Amino acid sequence: PDVISGDMESAMAVELNPWVEYEFRVVATNKIGTGDPSAPSRVIRTNEAVPKTPPANVSGRSGRRHELVIAWEPVSEEFQNGEGFGYIVAFRPNGTRGWKEKMVTSSDASKFIYRDESVPPLTPFEVKVGVYNNKGDGPFSPIVVICSAE
Repeated sequence: PDVISGDMESAMAVELNPWVEYEFRVVATNKIGTGDPSAPSRVIRTNEAVPKTPPANVSGRSGRRHELVIAWEPVSEEFQNGEGFGYIVAFRPNGTRGWKEKMVTSSDASKFIYRDESVPPLTPFEVKVGVYNNKGDGPFSPIVVICSAE
């Protein structure tokens, strides 16, 4: 809260990000002015949670013949919400049913390359990239259409 009355001895911080370390300080203000901040509290890490932020800007990149190169902007650490963070890359030839899914276990990853000798050049694929951590699977990005390499 922005303001706490002088007779209160505690307050609850709300809407904090999961799996982030925080420290807290208290500043007192009255008619005369504002005092110095207190010493910081001990560092407190919030609990883990399922990730809620999918990667942004999913797109295709150039690659070699028979490759589908899928790229995205990695999710920053503050939105990974826990340990064991990674990506689920889902793709299928445009107009087909059933997604192929591949796990990318590196939280820093920004691309995935699918190789298949039977894929003709410039084949359009529907692609989406999701997120997960030890607490479960989070959302997928919007579906985009990208083509296999020429």
